Amino acid sequence: MENSDLSRKIDEDIDRTRKAWDAYSYDEEKMSALFRYLISTYKDKIDGFCHGLTVIQPYEDTALQAEAYRKNITKLLERLQGFRQNGCQNEGLVDYYLKREQNSVAMDVNFTQLRLEIGIMESISNHEKEEIIEKLEEMEEICAKVLFKRQKWELMREYLVWLSGKDVEIALKILPAFFKINNR
Repeated sequence: MENSDLSRKIDEDIDRTRKAWDAYSYDEEKMSALFRYLISTYKDKIDGFCHGLTVIQPYEDTALQAEAYRKNITKLLERLQGFRQNGCQNEGLVDYYLKREQNSVAMDVNFTQLRLEIGIMESISNHEKEEIIEKLEEMEEICAKVLFKRQKWELMREYLVWLSGKDVEIALKILPAFFKINNR
């Protein structure tokens, strides 16, 4: 396939993916079909296209499967757009992805802002949002206490362990909150 034909096909598939997302993002069957289409069409054309996707378990509840498909389609759409912006070529694609991923981490965060950001994230389930918001409230209480840094750190360490099990995007949003133990 010539580069201009591939570029046109990618534009069409990006548009098709967005429309399907808007209309059917919570329909496991439609998301499954879209996911399979994107994988089969681009896995051999785009380097790293399938890397790091969430495993879909066929015996899981359909709501959990739909959530996994949503996460995967979000990643695939980002990779498709990145490939398109890189001139539909694999050369330099990894560098392009790395540059896009190196967003600056906001070091001056507050807990209210974090709760709002987590609340509007579409890539995580409502259950996970509730868990994260609950942990943020507990962390905020610890940081607000009048204690020495060492004492606050001891209370906050369990949250660092908890955070290590989260997705990198979530972890990078929340990590700066640990510096709040230095505030009075």
